Amino acid sequence: MKKFLAGMYERARLLNDDYVSKSIKVNGEIDSILDVGCWNGELTMYYAQAGNAKKIYGIEVVKEMSDKATEKGIQCYALRADQDIWPFNDNSIDCVVSNQVVEHLSDLDHYFKEAARVLKPGGILVTSTNNLGSWHNIFALLWGWAPFDLTNSSKITAGIGNPLSVHRSEKVELSTWTHKCIYTPRWLFEWQKLYGLKFSNQMATGFYPFPASWGNIFKNHAAFMIITTKK
Repeated sequence: MKKFLAGMYERARLLNDDYVSKSIKVNGEIDSILDVGCWNGELTMYYAQAGNAKKIYGIEVVKEMSDKATEKGIQCYALRADQDIWPFNDNSIDCVVSNQVVEHLSDLDHYFKEAARVLKPGGILVTSTNNLGSWHNIFALLWGWAPFDLTNSSKITAGIGNPLSVHRSEKVELSTWTHKCIYTPRWLFEWQKLYGLKFSNQMATGFYPFPASWGNIFKNHAAFMIITTKK
């Protein structure tokens, strides 16, 4: 069962990465892109290519991974995206993207405030994250279990609160991997609206146990959501 669930998750995750890229590409060419939570920069370069960006920036809290991103030619900063001031001028970035990051942050107000500040007028914020309203999370809650996407909330062990969690009882390698909160599409969009960002597009992947592409049909109940807003 766990192998089956892990396979569904991986297919949805890979398609999600592709949809993030498409969400950037559909807005046309950009001069600059900032990937918040860029890890080693591999996906950052993929996103930059989608927008044909010339200036490529990253923020990554894990210093070792920030250094790896720098080796790829990304101007990367090792800092906390939800606590530190981002080292960019106001109205200086065409696209800010984060993929599977906001669920790890404690202060989303700070994150959206900084994203809105650094974006140029007409710039886009592409935010991809888990969906609390996905059917598999609703199923877990009906049984009184933790939502699947919040079972990695402890720094000690993964998979707590849900007997079907794929990573149940596994050791947590990095404390930054723990999830603080997961959101629904409406919840996330209304939060961004507080900082003057306007809705532009929504995509989604994963609709377990059906093909991952079905998520883009049932967007509000898919596993992953990609919300694009514009300044």
